[in-house]
Amino acid sequence: MRRSTLIAALLAIAVGAWLASPHVGLDRLLANGDSEAAAPAADTGAADRDAADTGAERITAVRTRGSVAEPMAREIVLNGRTEANRTVRVAAEISARVTELPHSKGDLVAAGDLLARLDPREREAGLAEAQSSLARRELDFEAARQLGERGFQAETRVAEARAALELARYHLRRAEVELDHTALAAPFGGVLEALPVELGSFVDIGETVAEIVDLDPILVVTDVPEARIAAIGRGDRAEIRMVDGRRFEGRVRFVARQANERTRTFRVEIEVANPDAVIPAGVSTAVAVTLDPVPAHPVSPGILVLDDRGVLGIKAVGGDATVTFHEADIIRAEADTVWLAGLPERLDVIIVGQGFVTPGQAVAATDEAELTARLGGPAR
Repeated sequence: MRRSTLIAALLAIAVGAWLASPHVGLDRLLANGDSEAAAPAADTGAADRDAADTGAERITAVRTRGSVAEPMAREIVLNGRTEANRTVRVAAEISARVTELPHSKGDLVAAGDLLARLDPREREAGLAEAQSSLARRELDFEAARQLGERGFQAETRVAEARAALELARYHLRRAEVELDHTALAAPFGGVLEALPVELGSFVDIGETVAEIVDLDPILVVTDVPEARIAAIGRGDRAEIRMVDGRRFEGRVRFVARQANERTRTFRVEIEVANPDAVIPAGVSTAVAVTLDPVPAHPVSPGILVLDDRGVLGIKAVGGDATVTFHEADIIRAEADTVWLAGLPERLDVIIVGQGFVTPGQAVAATDEAELTARLGGPAR
């Protein structure tokens, strides 16, 4: 009995202790939990404020280069093609056999050089006959005139004799011209581009005997869009760039005043000296027409950027240390330099970091010249 009572008492004590312990532990846990939850919240707020302060103070660093506009001749680059200055087809004016061809196709000939000779024998005989006929008519007219002065010849007979004399003179002149036509000469200097006859062949009146192409000067022809034609005038200097790398200088000699109805472009002819006919006709070229100089900035093509509208331009730093964007009017382009017009006279152009800043953004700019001075050598 005593033992059972003791066990029961121990169990009651144990149960009581167990019932009391969870409440005490929970209170302590809640107390501790509230304290720990409040502490991180306070720490997070402080971190956010620190981050915000840091972001407000963060300014992108860029490198700039001072640029001053200088006069630069504008340049319009167009596609072109070479053409002969003039081409003539030399045709036979009499019917005869070819007896002489002193030149070969492709030869350079001078004005007046013999291209072909036709058989002159028939024309020589005709000339001799015309000369004889003229001499006879001169005698007839003189006799009729003297008889008329003495009153032994009617005036009508004298007039007939005079008409016969004039006709004889005409036949003589015609015979001389036909004899001259047996020698076909170059009307101007150029290249003997075609020689479609052979020695001994017979040619009729109007048949082509030779074709001469005048390549000095040679013409470079380009079709200029209507938006640019107003800038080009006679006498403007042009550079002709051949596909093989050769370059030649020329001058604009003709600017059309009526557009092509189909392409809405204007024909422009550029005259280029070609004394040795080294520039052939009918080849493609690039034509760079030089216009009057305008103030322009030379920059590297690598610093050109596109704005949100897709417009090509450059970024610079203004007087308030913020980024500005300037649309690029490219007037001349070389291998490592482009010339931009329409910009302020002086600019601090961003040459490093332009891809990481936007117009209106404040930046920390370092001038390239100052950086070079500090480093004691070329800026990198």
